[in-house]
Amino acid sequence: MTNVFSLSKMVLGGYGVCFGALVCCLEVNLSFLRHPIASNFGFLYNPFLRLMFYVLMGMVSWSFGTLLGMISSIALGLLSIINTYVLCRYPGYRKALKEISDEEEKKLKREGRKAMWKHAVSVPWWEV
Repeated sequence: MTNVFSLSKMVLGGYGVCFGALVCCLEVNLSFLRHPIASNFGFLYNPFLRLMFYVLMGMVSWSFGTLLGMISSIALGLLSIINTYVLCRYPGYRKALKEISDEEEKKLKREGRKAMWKHAVSVPWWEV
């Protein structure tokens, strides 16, 4: 049994959380997140470097030495292979995904504005 409160495990856990949040923000593919991620973490847009990043994430989770860490490490390894294959086999995938997410984001903004105006008009100013 490993000590969860050791400094090395806490640092590795922090790296794991930060790496996971970075990949989540990358895959969500929102326009306001796309530019900062591309300018600061541009290696994630290169299939080989992204593969190496996923391998690093898998090594961090494997280092915990628990069953959950080993399962997540294997899952990350499979994910990295599939992700690299898709990005190399279909180079237009990233561009198509960007266009789809931009269209979805515009649609959500329009619906949000409609809901906002509907709510603003339905509530009298003296009841606010």
